[in-house]
Amino acid sequence: MGSDTSYSNGVNSASTSSVKPGQQSAAIRNIYEHLGELRGLAQLVVYLADQIEDTDKRLDAATDPTQVAFLNRVLSMYTEELELRHQGLSGRIASICQQVATRTKPAFTRINRF
Repeated sequence: MGSDTSYSNGVNSASTSSVKPGQQSAAIRNIYEHLGELRGLAQLVVYLADQIEDTDKRLDAATDPTQVAFLNRVLSMYTEELELRHQGLSGRIASICQQVATRTKPAFTRINRF
């Protein structure tokens, strides 16, 4: 008569995960550490972009040849560092996404029982 609704994640309840609870929390902490590292790299990339923009504006206004040479060198230094950090950031993003993907849980599905 009445319906009994329960939820299942599609995994047999008798089966257990091969990862123990202590290992799960260590894996989560590891992912959070990597995400923190990623945030730091992203902030550095934003800082470098801001410095490039500022230096470029100063270069446009510079008239002294010595100042122009100095700003050209600074601009070159910032762009080289940005390129280097961008490559590192791309690799870290791919690695972290892979780690997070291994942590995803199966979606819960609704099962109706009569």
